[in-house]
Amino acid sequence: MLQKLLFTSLFVGLMVKGLGQEGDARIETAAPNLASIEFFPQAPREIAASDGIYDKFILIRWEASEQASTYKVFRSTSAKANSLQEVSNAWQKSTWLCDYTALPNVDYYYTVVSSDGKSTSKMGNLDKGYLRKNGALALEPTDLLAENESFGAQRQIFLLIASVNTPLRSFRSAETIEVNTQIHNIFEQATPLTELRYFFSEDGTLDWNDKLVKTKTLSNIPANAKFQVNEQIILPDNLLTGTYYLIVVSSTEGQILSSKTAISTIKISN
Repeated sequence: MLQKLLFTSLFVGLMVKGLGQEGDARIETAAPNLASIEFFPQAPREIAASDGIYDKFILIRWEASEQASTYKVFRSTSAKANSLQEVSNAWQKSTWLCDYTALPNVDYYYTVVSSDGKSTSKMGNLDKGYLRKNGALALEPTDLLAENESFGAQRQIFLLIASVNTPLRSFRSAETIEVNTQIHNIFEQATPLTELRYFFSEDGTLDWNDKLVKTKTLSNIPANAKFQVNEQIILPDNLLTGTYYLIVVSSTEGQILSSKTAISTIKISN
């Protein structure tokens, strides 16, 4: 047994000595195979849902994620996100979305996931958002012509109509009324040429039967600008007593199919 221990000690000593000499065998560590390591996209950060700023929709924005190319938005009515409902119709490239399906007096908790086309990130942090809870003219969410940016489409810059307000009283046919329209540029750059069209409607649904009563052109609105447009509108004549609607349409460079709309009621009492 003692001879065996001495032989083992001698063998180990020679190996250590050999490794210490220049030109002899060295211990090498193989470089990691980066191709075998999977990089998943990061969860979106800085998720922010609007808190009562708009009465027609909730705006959700977030920061772009590394390694990500598209996103999906989900919401829950629980702060713990016990169940999630998808808000986006499909994967989208833009880092914002307007939720026109939100209901009044309901708090929603929004989250976003990202994808690189192969894998999906974890959910981002939840952020609460809700529709405007005050204001006598708050209506059901309606955006008759708007459509979300489709997957793969070029990003569009446009003006959002936050609200349309008219005096809270009855009017007569052919009377002139003042219309106040709240406009927001939610983007980080100036908007292109935008047309505001004012339509007088009998049923609140924008169609060819509605009468165009006013047009206004806006251009080069600064980034993140919020302002009010005041216009004098002459009502049509020979109106019957009842409730009518004023629909305001914001169209970027005449792109009526991607327009943004808002609506207000007008009571006629002749």
